[in-house]
Amino acid sequence: MARAIHQEFNPDAIEHFSIDCDPYGVMVDRSGAIETVYIDESDYTTKKLIKILDKSDCDVQPDMTLYKKAFILPNCPISADRIKAALKEHKITVTKELGKADLLLSHMYLENSSESGANINHNYLFTHLWNYDAIEDGCSTIRDYTEDPDYMRGGERARVIYDDKVREGYVGHYNADTKEMPYDSYMMTGLAINAAYEVEVNGLAVFDVDKVMHQSATKAPLDEQLMSDILAMAREGGSENWNMIGAILPTIDYRYNHHLLWTLACEINTGLYNLNRNKDVQYWKKASRFEDFYHNSALDMIQWLEKEGQLNKKSFKYLESIVRKEIRIDNRDLYVFKVSVKPEYKKYLI
Repeated sequence: MARAIHQEFNPDAIEHFSIDCDPYGVMVDRSGAIETVYIDESDYTTKKLIKILDKSDCDVQPDMTLYKKAFILPNCPISADRIKAALKEHKITVTKELGKADLLLSHMYLENSSESGANINHNYLFTHLWNYDAIEDGCSTIRDYTEDPDYMRGGERARVIYDDKVREGYVGHYNADTKEMPYDSYMMTGLAINAAYEVEVNGLAVFDVDKVMHQSATKAPLDEQLMSDILAMAREGGSENWNMIGAILPTIDYRYNHHLLWTLACEINTGLYNLNRNKDVQYWKKASRFEDFYHNSALDMIQWLEKEGQLNKKSFKYLESIVRKEIRIDNRDLYVFKVSVKPEYKKYLI
């Protein structure tokens, strides 16, 4: 993963985005491999690049007939196998080379934060570093980088970010001659800058991976029969049944039939610990608001659907019948009560 994210910077991209902050080395694994990143004390450029790459809020649907090769940004929450299967339906293949792609698949997990010298997670394109130092010497591994003419800064040694990987494996705390970095440092990787350049300058199409998955023929709304089948498997239990549920859930289009998703969540959410290691289920669970639905009442669901502009006759009738059973009236021994739906909701009963 680190190799994909840390790549040689395109000089044209550096110039285009007016990146004039300092390059630093960062140790990407325990073997001592050091890659170059740019460190800025302002988040201006980071925000600009993320805005170019993150299309999770974009409602435009891609025309899949226009593309042949897709590049998937690292740290994608959906498994590569499932993405490849969805793309194959449109005769699109996946490439590991950004320059060969005519479609970039992005997601919202592009940025991370890390503090006080902790190990830096190299699954992210951008990292906000808080309270870090750097070193120029301490061992041959560090010197091989900092004294390399390709990385030196105006005749001075380059610097390597001093995190726990360096501290624990190469240069201990007492032997480290640390140099201050900006207290708030914004780290940009080669892939981050190069990909943003390809999108903004060379017209590389970029879409959120979720948009692609929703165009797959394997996606279908939840209906009562499928819900009944899933509930039957959950009640029977066993690894085979839960694995089957794990294969089914990511194929459910969570944009529809929220009332049934709510019922399903109420019934099986606590059992989904069986699928904690299933990447596709965990993404689907978060994207579908499954956990939120589990904590909602039927009334909560009606109010949420109304707020989201998604309340319809089918969902209202389904949920209202449940809410009606939960009406509680005291003093029944003395009084007779008549309950009716508020006028503004009667249109859903016609």
